[in-house]
Amino acid sequence: MAAEALADALREIQPDTEVKIVMGLQTASPMLREVSRFFYLNILRYRPSIWQRLHERDHKWAAALKKPLGIWLSRRLVTRLIEQERPDIVVATHAYCFAALAEAKRKASKPFSLVGIPTDYCFHHFWVHPGADLYAVAHPQLAEQIRVHAGLEHVSILEAGIPIRRKFQTFTEYEKVQWKQKLGLQPQLFTVLLCGGEGGYGAMEQVLRGLVAETDPLQIVVVTGRNQALRERLSRLVPELPNRTGHALVIRGYEPAIWEWMAAADLFITKPGGISCAEALALRTPLILYQPLPGQEQRNVSFLVQQQAALFAGQADQVGELVGRLRTSAEEREEIIGRMSQLGKPDASERIARYLLQL
Repeated sequence: MAAEALADALREIQPDTEVKIVMGLQTASPMLREVSRFFYLNILRYRPSIWQRLHERDHKWAAALKKPLGIWLSRRLVTRLIEQERPDIVVATHAYCFAALAEAKRKASKPFSLVGIPTDYCFHHFWVHPGADLYAVAHPQLAEQIRVHAGLEHVSILEAGIPIRRKFQTFTEYEKVQWKQKLGLQPQLFTVLLCGGEGGYGAMEQVLRGLVAETDPLQIVVVTGRNQALRERLSRLVPELPNRTGHALVIRGYEPAIWEWMAAADLFITKPGGISCAEALALRTPLILYQPLPGQEQRNVSFLVQQQAALFAGQADQVGELVGRLRTSAEEREEIIGRMSQLGKPDASERIARYLLQL
């Protein structure tokens, strides 16, 4: 999604710019992509503690794998992509192909600039490569993390934010009451938006049960993304919930205009993916984060909580307590919104695009 947002910004600023979005690992090795995805999903599902231990030692296994993997994948990237497209600039929004792109840059017949754009509030060791020409990062702390690595002291760093779609600048168009009316919601109710990412993952049923147990009426909007089975299960569950308080419950599937629902919400409950967090920061919708995956999502939580721009529920059943706390404390909500306004970068895509067009 960051790549699409950046591509849109490039085309809007300079319409004759030729932009192509490519799945790097899929292009270099479709089999490796499928195998790695299979192991990733199954480790997370059945043995998340293994993934946790891997990320606690990511600097070691990244250092061991990065060079041989980069050399192997770069051969395929050069022949299947770089020599055919002959780009002026190559931008990576995922870390795992970055070393391969740096090797491909060294081998390519036509020089190009290599740009890395981490889409989290942390810097993974797979991003570290002296072949980088530019990093565009979310916050000055990431710039500091980059500069401590040997060979990266003189790499250009743009502190622009995480690229998000321009629509996330629309929060100023209406007040929240107007957004609620536009979406057919009840404008007078305190509105909570619950998401689990594009795929609708996370302990959403448990969180929903906790929200329904709140004693004051809420408007609860659940967006299950592309997870149709979850949407159907929650839709069947709603009539069975002990809704004594009269909460208004809305179950939605994939929402292409999710920014409208985020702009309407008084609180946004989500897993801490970097792009979801960047979108919420841009819209200044107070965040409650839950169930982070080991690695980048955990680090996103640490960063945003440290910056006092989000709250964290260590367990899914703690979400309701935090919602009740923020609902009754307008002062705490305003403090969080103030911190979000300092961190949010609604124009990140445009800033990065303009910088790239000057390279």
